[in-house]
Amino acid sequence: MKHIVYIIFAFVACCISVSCTSTQRDTTADTSLWLEKAKFYESSGDAGNAMICYLNAIDLFKEKQDTVLKVSAYNRLGDFHFKYGMYEKAVENHREGYNIALRMNDEKLVCEAAGRLGLDYLMLNQKDTAQYFIERCRVIAFENQLQNIFKDDYGLYSLGNNDRDWNSIIRTVRADSLGTVDDREKLMSLEAEFNHEKALLRKENERKTGMINVATVMFLFGAFGALSFFFYRGRKEAETNLDNVIKESNDRKDFYICRENYLCEQEKQLKRREELLLSDTNVGVVTLINKMKSSPSYMPVKSADEWNNLFMFADSLFPGFSVSLDAVGELTDRDKEISCLVKLGFTTGQLAIFYGISPASITKAKFRIQKKIEASRVSETCGS
Repeated sequence: MKHIVYIIFAFVACCISVSCTSTQRDTTADTSLWLEKAKFYESSGDAGNAMICYLNAIDLFKEKQDTVLKVSAYNRLGDFHFKYGMYEKAVENHREGYNIALRMNDEKLVCEAAGRLGLDYLMLNQKDTAQYFIERCRVIAFENQLQNIFKDDYGLYSLGNNDRDWNSIIRTVRADSLGTVDDREKLMSLEAEFNHEKALLRKENERKTGMINVATVMFLFGAFGALSFFFYRGRKEAETNLDNVIKESNDRKDFYICRENYLCEQEKQLKRREELLLSDTNVGVVTLINKMKSSPSYMPVKSADEWNNLFMFADSLFPGFSVSLDAVGELTDRDKEISCLVKLGFTTGQLAIFYGISPASITKAKFRIQKKIEASRVSETCGS
């Protein structure tokens, strides 16, 4: 998931970079196109469309974007206003070009803009300001050998400091001016309408941009929220799975421990039984049993001690055997003896030899003993 986040950020950064680059490239191309159109309309005498083209060209530039093309656009719009006698507008645009040139430290552009501002202020009858810019144009031109860069149609480089020279330039400029007062008023109205529409358009664009920014922020917030949710859910699932694995491991461990303890206890019991079976008494009993099975004879068990040893041996092999027989109150001593010998693995034929009776009698005795045991169990069940 972390790699997905990195990929998203890289994609957004690339989109922003490409957008900025393409915007700058398109701005330059579109500005040049608008300036070419303005030049065409101006040469054909269509002042309205020429001014609109100039204004569109300047509108494409960003506020802090200083380029030679931007200076050229402001200077050409200022020249257009100058030709039609709108000297206040000419000052406004030439001043903007002059300020941009100063920020760029381009002496050639500063020289051109200063010369234009000198003529603008001269036509506005502000001779002190005009003289300042004309003198600045001269100094920069002579210091940087730019006399041939700025086209001196009105003799600014050789202008004297007397009213006759100033008035001569003013008359020449007015004679070269285009359009009437009515034309200038129409151009001013057209420019005002253009600026108003552009202001409304910028406001609408700002509103749309704000909405896009809000939507982008909401999208990013939602994306990060979703990623956080997936991270949290994945982490909880991992923790749950880990807890389950740990629990299963502990349960398995407990099971094996219990099993091991059980087997150890069984092993201890087997060892105790082994020790018991290998005792001297049981060895004698085993010898007696083997003799009774290999050579059956009448009454092979001679004493009560031998019967006690046989019963003890049966208890060691089958724990609780004697207790279960004692629980059946109706069994005789002969019944208990037959039960013990049967438990120790003696056959019906061997028992018949031991007691000197027929095998059928032994079978009947075994059946009778079984009946007594079953009757005792039924009575115990009903009593409980």
